[in-house]
Amino acid sequence: MNDKLEQIKQKALSQHVPIMSDDSIRYIVTSLLTAQCKSLLEIGTAVGFSSLFIAQEINDIVITTIERDEDRYRQAKENIIEMNLKDRIDVICADALTYSCNRMVDALLIDAAKAQNKAFFDRFFPFVKPRGIVIVDNLDFHGHTENIEELKDRRNLRQMVNKIKTFEKYIASRSDLSVERVGIGDGLMLIRRIGHSFNFDK
Repeated sequence: MNDKLEQIKQKALSQHVPIMSDDSIRYIVTSLLTAQCKSLLEIGTAVGFSSLFIAQEINDIVITTIERDEDRYRQAKENIIEMNLKDRIDVICADALTYSCNRMVDALLIDAAKAQNKAFFDRFFPFVKPRGIVIVDNLDFHGHTENIEELKDRRNLRQMVNKIKTFEKYIASRSDLSVERVGIGDGLMLIRRIGHSFNFDK
């Protein structure tokens, strides 16, 4: 990680902007490289840290990233320009639930409102190429999904955790999908279609 990216990370942490852990983002980079992904759609830009990290590590990937918060969108755009990556990272200020995707991508990364994981997946999975992958971050939600019984007096949080667990059950129930649950960072899920190998020579 170069000095500028480290500065972006530290500023985000100081402002309590949620960003991916180092372990999570490195796992995602490895997964994208393994699947030979050249294009990525990211739901949830924040200030652009994850997109910038990925673009630095994979020098031939093109990223479209969506952020609905205008202040974070502006910060992300500034960070992308400052790091000279505007030719490979297109940041869009929009609500992903109403954004119309118009092209196929090799990978989909969902790291936005956790209660909307299923809505995001259903909306954008059709635009993932047959051999593409989907990665969903923050499924443990700071450990709450494993300790839901402790949330009896926190109704909103309990509802969110229940939606995360419902999404996981939905994905697991799909016979057309291969799912890997990864205990890295705050919990990740790697999804791909059954019958499609990562070996692009086949």
